[in-house]
Amino acid sequence: MSFGRQVTTRRRVLSAAWALVVNVIFWIVVPYYLGFFLVRYVPGIPLAIPTFVYEFGIMFTVLDVGAALLQGLAASVPFLSGAAILSAVYLWLVTNGGDMRVTAAGATIGLEFQLMLYVLILPSLWAALRAPLSYLAWRGAAVEEGPA
Repeated sequence: MSFGRQVTTRRRVLSAAWALVVNVIFWIVVPYYLGFFLVRYVPGIPLAIPTFVYEFGIMFTVLDVGAALLQGLAASVPFLSGAAILSAVYLWLVTNGGDMRVTAAGATIGLEFQLMLYVLILPSLWAALRAPLSYLAWRGAAVEEGPA
């Protein structure tokens, strides 16, 4: 997040293309196959529902590509914060709020890890706050400097 820095259109488009490829692999392809594998051991996992994977994957991709296309501009702040909040929601939903049931060899084991989940979600929430705070700090510094 470097606001006010001149970023060429070519660099923005290349960053957006790279973000598109990485997000489709990381948020759609991998979760789809992971859900297909895990459905036997963790019944009811949202990753086993293709529409869940596609919807979140598309939302992540749109937010990250938008942030890449608007890199260095104030308009990228909502995209950055949105992606961070979406990742916290995604983690919460995939883990069922930190309460999972794992079935293996006919035995079911309950896993409750709400406190650990809160700790895992904190960086996403901090990233959601950091984007607007960074922008406000940059704007404050730019106003104090005055025109060049």
